[in-house]
Amino acid sequence: MRRSDVARWRMICLVSLGLFLGLGIAVYASGILPGDLLVRQFLLGSDGGMVRKLARWANYGGRVHVLLPAAILLFVLSSVARRHWRVWCAVLIGSSLIQHAVKFMVGRSRPSGSSLGFPSGHTTAATTFAVVLIYIASRERISRGQRWIVDALAIFLMLAVGWARVMRHAHWPSDVLGGFLLGIGCAAAAAWWASSHPQAAPESQCLVDSERSRLMMPTTSRS
Repeated sequence: MRRSDVARWRMICLVSLGLFLGLGIAVYASGILPGDLLVRQFLLGSDGGMVRKLARWANYGGRVHVLLPAAILLFVLSSVARRHWRVWCAVLIGSSLIQHAVKFMVGRSRPSGSSLGFPSGHTTAATTFAVVLIYIASRERISRGQRWIVDALAIFLMLAVGWARVMRHAHWPSDVLGGFLLGIGCAAAAAWWASSHPQAAPESQCLVDSERSRLMMPTTSRS
């Protein structure tokens, strides 16, 4: 693994979590941020019947009913994902636990109801999965075009879920932004670790490869 890859994921992790921490402090201190009302009013201005249906379907992208089968399918199809499957499972579960803990520490209510909202759990989950998918795609032996398609779908997933949470009156825009930052930071931390610890091939496989190489070498004739 190139050092530049490790440095890039380290930077993404630290910057995202730093911004998340700053945003969390601002929300804790101020409650509703100045941009929350403006962005929410702008998005809800197009709240028609078709938009509500789209938001309802997009909302499923952040639920465990969708993300769990998607993660299982990823492990089945990708040897890169299976190589560090414990790390990916840990970050997918851990990011959810972290966002629940932060909700209680910040203590800000949602736009509708009294339940806690910062950060958005749906957005955190979808973003964590999306960034993990982007990392795994970058390690797979696929074409550049295929990698762009995977990246675009992953980014679309996280943005669609975040948009849906605001459109369904479930979160303030800063809740969604917090979910983006936390999900990116957690997934980047896992990618940072995975890129720093490339898993070596099993010893048995190394012996097989060594024996195969020895047999393929030309033999010298005895004089």
